Amino acid sequence: MRPTHAALLFLGAALFLTLPRPVIAQTSSEAYYEFLVARHLEAQGDAKGAQAALEKGVAADPRSAEVRAELAAFFLRRDAADDAERVAKEALQLEDSNSEAHRVLGMLYAARSEDTGRGQAAQAAAAELVKQGITHLERVSENPAALADLNLQYTLGRLYTRAGQIDQAIAALTRVVNENPLSVQGRLALAQAYVAARDMNNAIAALQEIVDDEPRVANMLGQFQDQAGKYKDAADSYTKALSVAPNSRELKVRRIAALVNAKEFERASDFAAQAQMQHPDDLRFPQLRAHALQQMGDTVRAISVLEPVARANPNDSATLLSLADLYNTAGRKNDAERTVRQLVSIEPGNADALNYLGYLLADSGRQLDEAIRLVRRALDIEPDNPNYLDSLGWAYYRRGDYEEAEKYLAPAAQQMPRNATVQEHHGDVLAKRGRWQDAIAAWTRALQGDEGDINKAAVEKKIADARGKVR
Repeated sequence: MRPTHAALLFLGAALFLTLPRPVIAQTSSEAYYEFLVARHLEAQGDAKGAQAALEKGVAADPRSAEVRAELAAFFLRRDAADDAERVAKEALQLEDSNSEAHRVLGMLYAARSEDTGRGQAAQAAAAELVKQGITHLERVSENPAALADLNLQYTLGRLYTRAGQIDQAIAALTRVVNENPLSVQGRLALAQAYVAARDMNNAIAALQEIVDDEPRVANMLGQFQDQAGKYKDAADSYTKALSVAPNSRELKVRRIAALVNAKEFERASDFAAQAQMQHPDDLRFPQLRAHALQQMGDTVRAISVLEPVARANPNDSATLLSLADLYNTAGRKNDAERTVRQLVSIEPGNADALNYLGYLLADSGRQLDEAIRLVRRALDIEPDNPNYLDSLGWAYYRRGDYEEAEKYLAPAAQQMPRNATVQEHHGDVLAKRGRWQDAIAAWTRALQGDEGDINKAAVEKKIADARGKVR
């Protein structure tokens, strides 16, 4: 039975306690009546009846922007995006300041910007939708009451982040979190805005407030802690995340890697051994376990972990390369060369394998022409890889062609200023060319480096000898 006019007026007053009320001062009584009917019918689940009532209201007062905006909002709630956009634009033609119409378009463009696909054209389209979304939602924000609209502030904050307007994003999302401190989505979005501002401490703090009650955020918290170099904290966060997703291989990999970075190699090895038993088909875990053991100085055990894996998976490039590196570390040069040659025969286009074999030969001073050919093949695949440039320069150095060696070692050293091995190589070739001061500077950088592996006492002796030559 259709409700009476009086009943609808009473019902409308109750509805407005929970639903946003459009400005209706300029709407005719007949249009307002249909608006109330529509709200009642929608609340009762009668979407067709609600739409018919709103369309009747539009016909009753065709100059009313308010009723059209309400119809646009209805279409948006029903996921009829094209109709929502069309009717909201009609409302704005009647009244450019209509907040509800701007809200509909802002929310609509925000949603569309998330689903534009990939590629350069899609990214450009998404950026334009983000811009339009901000423009419309800012018009809504001109009303002071909009500051308390958490959905609007959340959406606007995320759009600001994507547009690179980070200060505005943080302000909007902070309002969301202040009003709703336990909002998981609000805190995640605020943390992402802080990350965009390169403020990792505040990004971490935003999630730490709720991680004990909401372990779902522990994964992202761990990633932020990883980026901030707080590796022990990251490992703890990944452990919390695993309480929610105990079978997640990715979380286990991240926890092990965080422990390796924290130099807690024994714990990393233990967790990798557990994960290897739980996921015997995932070769990352024996590789991580072997790496942790190698960092502990137990290369023999590391080799014993990987050798059976390599026999069982003779075509797995990561396992073969890791095993070759272990053999090389253990001084088993022939086994290292045999293993990496096996990999090159299986994957002749594997740039890392080509480079590794070339460097092995160059470092041993053998088959230097082959070493150069191998590394050049790697550089054909990745022309600017500084590791490959270093290998090629080192092969020329070992052949005694110092001018050609510097041509490759100089850009490698420039790209890898913290790599001790590369800096030492660069210093060695500079010394051979009589540029002692430059060589001393490169060797000094080698001593200060935190990557690569060098004999520091030998490098210090090179510096002392070079200083004697300068004097």
